[in-house]
Amino acid sequence: MSTTTAPAVPKWRTHAACRGTDPALFYDPHPASVAAAKTVCDVCPVRNACRAHALDTAEPFGVWGGLAADERPAPSPDTTPAPGPAPKISDDELYDLFYDADPDQAALDQLLAHIWLPNATAYTALQRAVRLGVVEHRGRGLYPVRR
Repeated sequence: MSTTTAPAVPKWRTHAACRGTDPALFYDPHPASVAAAKTVCDVCPVRNACRAHALDTAEPFGVWGGLAADERPAPSPDTTPAPGPAPKISDDELYDLFYDADPDQAALDQLLAHIWLPNATAYTALQRAVRLGVVEHRGRGLYPVRR
């Protein structure tokens, strides 16, 4: 009988100033949200460890250790990213979900009503939906494209 264990959470995360804060704050690309997230990072006792983690793992999204995604150096092109789990929602499902969706209701709300996802995963799926052309940025939010 084999036992599997969940991956260990780095100890620095238990001391992070953002612990208990809504993760959406750190993944919203709006400049005001990025500034608010950085304010949390400014007083964080584990800011350097968090930043090192983001750089070591080439985190593509969010504010980590006081650095927004566009402030961190891009991974070198010869580095292949580690394979991750398959997406919880396929591109076809995203397209079908948002093609005839209510354009006045936030895309995140509609996605989470369809399938439960952690916030970071939901925002990643919404970025894929933007690339598919069925979700667009309007103001500070993401909404299905008006047809």
